[in-house]
Amino acid sequence: MNNRKGFTLIELLVVVLIIGILAAMAMPAYFKAVERSRTAEADTLIGTVVNAQQRYKMKTGNYTTTWTALDVAPANAAAASTYCTKLTKEQNKSCTDTKVAATSGNGFMMTLIGTSTNTGNNSGITAKRVGTGQYTYTIYKKYDDPGQPQCEGISADDKELCADYKGVDTYAEPTYPSSEISA
Repeated sequence: MNNRKGFTLIELLVVVLIIGILAAMAMPAYFKAVERSRTAEADTLIGTVVNAQQRYKMKTGNYTTTWTALDVAPANAAAASTYCTKLTKEQNKSCTDTKVAATSGNGFMMTLIGTSTNTGNNSGITAKRVGTGQYTYTIYKKYDDPGQPQCEGISADDKELCADYKGVDTYAEPTYPSSEISA
């Protein structure tokens, strides 16, 4: 009489296969949730910068193009218009190099664009997603626009994420393109 207790190899393989299938189904949802948290981070940064730029404009009459001029400048920001989140101060010196930013961090390339208020004002901030993830969208806002920041997607995944960010079911082109923010 055979009284061995336990699982056969086939039973274990079936369980492992089922767990693998469930994990494969859950991973895209996990990555999307992580990316949604990154968009929330960018949204917070953009709101903070817009408020700081409004204070700066009240003092000087213009918007600044350097992070260090703002009262909310990140500690590792250089005296430049571009700042990359998730990078050290040393790496941020190369932040304007898209290749360095894309491989060195997994955050946003934030760019301040400021102009004199006397010359057709298209000042704003752009937050371009850089890094090793599957998303490459851009979130941006004009400083004098009271509305919600805009989200511009390139791929279908980007557009779906932008729709989530805007709280709508389907992606709609932004009310003004990111190219409209310029000096």
